[in-house]
Amino acid sequence: MSKYSALILLLTIISGFCKGENRTRGWLPEFCVFGEQKCPNSRVSFWLYTNQTRDDPKQLDPLNPQKNFFEPRLPLKILIHGFIGNRNLTPNLEVRDVLLQTQPVNVISVDYGTLVRWPCYYPWAVNNAPIVSECLAQMINSLISAGISRREDIHLIGFSLGAQVAGMVANYVSQPLARITGLDPAGPGFMMQPSLQQKLDASDADFVDIIHTDPFFFSMLPPMGHADFYPNLDQLNQRGCSYISNWRFYNCNHYRAAVYYGESIVSRRGFWAQQCGGWFDFFSQRCSHYSNLPNTQMGYFVSADASGSYFLTTHEVAPFAKGPLVEVEFEVSELRNFTEIELR
Repeated sequence: MSKYSALILLLTIISGFCKGENRTRGWLPEFCVFGEQKCPNSRVSFWLYTNQTRDDPKQLDPLNPQKNFFEPRLPLKILIHGFIGNRNLTPNLEVRDVLLQTQPVNVISVDYGTLVRWPCYYPWAVNNAPIVSECLAQMINSLISAGISRREDIHLIGFSLGAQVAGMVANYVSQPLARITGLDPAGPGFMMQPSLQQKLDASDADFVDIIHTDPFFFSMLPPMGHADFYPNLDQLNQRGCSYISNWRFYNCNHYRAAVYYGESIVSRRGFWAQQCGGWFDFFSQRCSHYSNLPNTQMGYFVSADASGSYFLTTHEVAPFAKGPLVEVEFEVSELRNFTEIELR
């Protein structure tokens, strides 16, 4: 059994200790709490960042968000962290300041860190995800009903477990979401989930774009959105990541999704990607000489018309974006070999 398979099996076994509201703690440490099934919830908070409050964010009342805190008539970006995260960690770390410095937006960072903290077990965090989604939906409904934000201006950006939280928000909002971006959505605990209501998929918003950077371990390989992007699928690791960096607590592959997304906001080159039939076609060597197929940018400025699976490579170090493509040729050798000729 591989190390990957063994870990997934262990997580599955542990998940049996996290069932029901009055469930046993099993092996969970005492400070690992199960989220109380109510909204508002003291363990789920919302922090508003604007150009005026960047260094002094305002905590919002989800039932009565203060309209005067917001920059009027600006789009709203909602950032959702993952396991062992908080409002100052990924994707906030890579995305929030860049957005505020370069885009006319309001930003809300969701914080549910006490429900997903280390060393509490990952399946326990997965069990807490639905109540986070419900409370976030309550906040969104309040913003819309108060006339602070319009439905079409709300964009959820979630990393890992936070991407799955974003998807489940669709179960509770009064109006369909406009856009969800999934940054390497969490795989364990969701991959085998049969119900689409319990994980992110294309039905959760008008447009769902996904960046898969660790599809063989922490994330998922199958497409999940309207447009799915697969950087560096020609090798197991993202370019510039190593096997050592991926076995440390900080997983280089997994976090690259947020790094790429943050760079895409300010990149002059852009993360241009080539459409192909899908990851199965890619592995089956059916993507060679597809240079006549559509291409689009991965990341913040992705076209709303983008549809299907897209493939690209990156540089090993920042800036990672390679720029527009003029010709693409795919050839599989060993795992895969991917060659791009970029515009110079």
